[in-house]
Amino acid sequence: MTAAAIVQPIPHDGPMRFVSQAGQELWLDFAVETVVSLRHGTPAAARVARAVVDAESGAALASADLACLCDEDRLHIDEEAFVFARSILSTRNSASILVLPLSFHTLSGRKGRRELTELLGEPLKSRVMLELLDVNRGTPLSRLSEIGAIANLISRGVLVRLTPGRDMVAAVRGYRPHGVTVEAGELGGTDRDVAAGLLAYGEQVTGAAPTLMVLGLPSEDFFPVASVGGITHASARRAA
Repeated sequence: MTAAAIVQPIPHDGPMRFVSQAGQELWLDFAVETVVSLRHGTPAAARVARAVVDAESGAALASADLACLCDEDRLHIDEEAFVFARSILSTRNSASILVLPLSFHTLSGRKGRRELTELLGEPLKSRVMLELLDVNRGTPLSRLSEIGAIANLISRGVLVRLTPGRDMVAAVRGYRPHGVTVEAGELGGTDRDVAAGLLAYGEQVTGAAPTLMVLGLPSEDFFPVASVGGITHASARRAA
């Protein structure tokens, strides 16, 4: 994966408020992180990082909480992410690649596929790699293969987000995506936890896909640890 760097965030109107189908008030926000090739030490792509925050507590929703949202809520989040992505890609050169998160459930539905394909648009397909979220060990291999094939038709390639655990590769066993990812925020709360999680992740996913990513690290100081663990690409959160 090589591309011109996207190193500056795109100005936008800030967090967007929406109310889930269950009546929960949420804030949705996006940022841009540079994905670095750890082998070459150079920018390889950019990544849309999203945050869904409970308005009452101010806490960001974890993957398990996001998985509990209904299909309509997930589609709304994905639509907003695609609109944000278009604003980025429309201002960048044709070599720029963008990693864009997308719920597996949204792409599984005909309505979601149609709306997101229209939002992305034909000229931008070759510049986007879709990161499929909400894939777990209970996802049927046949369904994952089917949705992965659809994702390949509307994008440059497919990444699958994994959930940290004892056998995280179980979610993609039998299917070979272009890459697998993990969200650094789910590896642990302390620096020691994150470092240990990086090594465990690298050990488990070696051979699962050509590209092994960790996204949203606390800082670039963790890049050497990720590299030692066999991870090929990484991004770090932007300082507030």
